[in-house]
Amino acid sequence: MDKIDKRVWYLGFTRLIRASGRVSTFIFLPLIFVFIYHISFLVTGLVLGIAILIMSVVQYYSGILTDRIGRRIFLILIPVPAGLLYIAMYFTVLYRMPALLLILLFYFTIIINALQYPAIQASIADVTSLGQRLSGYTVIRVLANAGAAIGPILGAILSVYGFQYIFLLAGISTFIEIIILYFNVRETYFPSKSQYLTKLDIKLAYKDRFFIIFTVIGIIMAFVLRQSGASLTLYAFDFERLPILYLAYIYSLNGILVVTLQYPVFKIMNKSSNPVLFRSIGMVFYFSGFIVLMFSKDITYFLISMGIMTIGEDFVAPTTQTIITSIAPQNMKGTYIGIYNLFISFGSFSGAVIGLYLLSYYENRTALFWFIIAMGSLMVGMLYFIINGSFLRRMNADAHIKIHERTAAK
Repeated sequence: MDKIDKRVWYLGFTRLIRASGRVSTFIFLPLIFVFIYHISFLVTGLVLGIAILIMSVVQYYSGILTDRIGRRIFLILIPVPAGLLYIAMYFTVLYRMPALLLILLFYFTIIINALQYPAIQASIADVTSLGQRLSGYTVIRVLANAGAAIGPILGAILSVYGFQYIFLLAGISTFIEIIILYFNVRETYFPSKSQYLTKLDIKLAYKDRFFIIFTVIGIIMAFVLRQSGASLTLYAFDFERLPILYLAYIYSLNGILVVTLQYPVFKIMNKSSNPVLFRSIGMVFYFSGFIVLMFSKDITYFLISMGIMTIGEDFVAPTTQTIITSIAPQNMKGTYIGIYNLFISFGSFSGAVIGLYLLSYYENRTALFWFIIAMGSLMVGMLYFIINGSFLRRMNADAHIKIHERTAAK
C-alpha cells in the first residue's frame, strides 16, 4: 500500500474510538426497546426505519454544506452535542424514563452523526489521489472495524451491570474523538479556491445517468443488507434464544475478520481498477451467508454466516465511497455522497420495517425468510455485474479528458 497522508490515519483512529463506544448502542438498542420498554417488533422496526430516513435527509444537506463551507466545522464542532446526548440516554435508561424520551434522544444523535459523516468521507477523498483512494477508505474501514470488534464485547460486559452504561461509554468516546481531531486534522478543503457549488451543479448530479443507476441498485442493496442488523439481532436473541454475550461474539467476529481480511481483499482489488465488479462478488458472499442462516440452530451457524458475510462486506464497503468520489466532480464529492445516502435510506427504511415484519410473519418458517433475503442479495450482485462495463467506460472517458486538458494547458 502506497504511503498515505497522516490525516487519513488520524481520521481512521478516531473512527476506531468512535466505533468502540457507539457500535454497542446500535446493536443493543433494539433489545432495549423490546425487552425493557416492551415495544413490539413492528414498532421497533418503524423507529429504526425513521432514524434511517432522518439520517439520510440530514446527510444530503450536510454533504452539500461541506462542499460549500469546508469539512472542519463538521469534524470538530458538530459532534459536541452528540456526546451530551449519549450521556442523556444513559440517565434515561438508568431511571427508566419514558420510551418516547429515549427515542427522541436517539433521533438527535442520528442527526448529529449524519451531519458529520459526509465530511469524514469527503476528507479522505481530499487528502488522497485517485490511485490512493481505495487505500484510504480501506484504512478507515479497517480501523473502524477494529473498534467494531471491541465495541460489542465492551457492550456485553457493561450490559451485565446495566444497558445504560453502553450509552455512557458512547458519550466518553465521542469527546475523546473530538479532542484528537481538533489537534491533528486541519481543514482539508477550501471552497474559495474551487468553483463554488451552485443549485445548477446539484441538479446536474440528478442527470448523471450512471450515478442514478448505481444509486437505484444501492437502494435494493440497502434493503437486503439491513437484515444483517436488527433482524439478525432479534432473530438470534428472540427466536434462537442466544445469550447476549453470544450476540457480542457474532458482531465482534465481524470486526475481527474485517481487520484480518480487509488488507488481503484490498490487495486483490488493487490489482484491478474494477470496484463495481468487486461489489458484485461481495454480494455473492452475502447470498451465501444468508443461505447459512436458513439452517441456523446454534452459535456455530451464526458465526459461519457472519464470517461469510464479512468477506462480502470487505468487497462491498470500501468500494462505495471510492466509486462515488471517483465519478463526482471535484467540487461535488460531499454532495454526491449526500445524494446517494439520501436515496439508499429508503431501502434501509423499508428493510428495517418490512424486514422485521416479515421476520415475525414467517415466525414458524424463518428459513423461507432468509431464502428470500439471500435471493435478493444474488439479484443485486447480478445488477452490479451488468453495469460494470458502463463504469469502466466512464473512467476511461474521464481519463482521456484529463490527459487532453493537461496537454492543452502546456
